Amino acid sequence: LNSMHGESVRLTKLVHDLLLLSKLDRTPRIELKEGRLDEVIRDMEPQLRILAGARQFDLDIEPQIECSFNTDKMKQVVLNLFHNAVQHTEPEKGQIRLSLVKKDGGVQLTVRDNGPGISESHLPHVFDRFYRSDSSRTRKYGGAGLGLAITKSIVNAHGGTISVESKEGEGSVFIIWLP
Repeated sequence: LNSMHGESVRLTKLVHDLLLLSKLDRTPRIELKEGRLDEVIRDMEPQLRILAGARQFDLDIEPQIECSFNTDKMKQVVLNLFHNAVQHTEPEKGQIRLSLVKKDGGVQLTVRDNGPGISESHLPHVFDRFYRSDSSRTRKYGGAGLGLAITKSIVNAHGGTISVESKEGEGSVFIIWLP
């Protein structure tokens, strides 16, 4: 019964993700408002600490970070990237660092982990839909490989960019820049 429940939760999430993705495809314009992104992320800290479990979690946020964004969508971006980092790091030895700084006339948000990293062959595809680097880890945790595709859609809708840097065995860093 338990595995069936897990399956249905996964399916529900998949359907939700797909609907969200198609909605973003149809309406790439999302409601953006000037605001303090640093405050939004600070407010998420308790939630992120719970998600991190026993992993070391560092939050490095410059104050007074203002830009145009959609609060709900940016929360989703942070959660997607953070959840990703949690899934790919060891529960005890995991280290995740989230930072938000002013950069190049905009705002840079990075999520860094000390997980197994992403191989060079997988790197160009991490933002593709349904793409999963076939590690036993990804299989274990499921996920349809939509989180990063959705994250990229949201970042694009903000007029921003997202990229990833990774070396196998050394972890990964996801870098978002918003105007």
